[in-house]
Amino acid sequence: MKNRNRFTGILILLGTGFAYFVWLKVTGLAIPCMFRIVTGWLCPGCGITTLIMNLTECNFAAAYQANPFLFVTGPLLAAELLYYAWLRYKGRKLPSWNNGLIIVYAIALCLFGAVRNLQ
Repeated sequence: MKNRNRFTGILILLGTGFAYFVWLKVTGLAIPCMFRIVTGWLCPGCGITTLIMNLTECNFAAAYQANPFLFVTGPLLAAELLYYAWLRYKGRKLPSWNNGLIIVYAIALCLFGAVRNLQ
């Protein structure tokens, strides 16, 4: 039952993402970044929607321009999420070295967010 609930949650998440993708394609209306509205600065994740939309059109240069950090590290992040899902499926926890890697990634993402606002 536990795995079925996880699977259902994943399907709902993917379905919601696909519905949002279709919504964007049809209307061009996106959810605004609350951090940017409040502060006027770009958050580390600003540009994710544009990045994904450009990737679906194979426009890699525009995808990179939308968010260079996530464009470059996206495959690593996807691999990390798959690794985590596999460990959970096997009933194991993340090794301590992996927790350190996640912390380093989070720090790098925050530094990217700060540096992109200085330019």
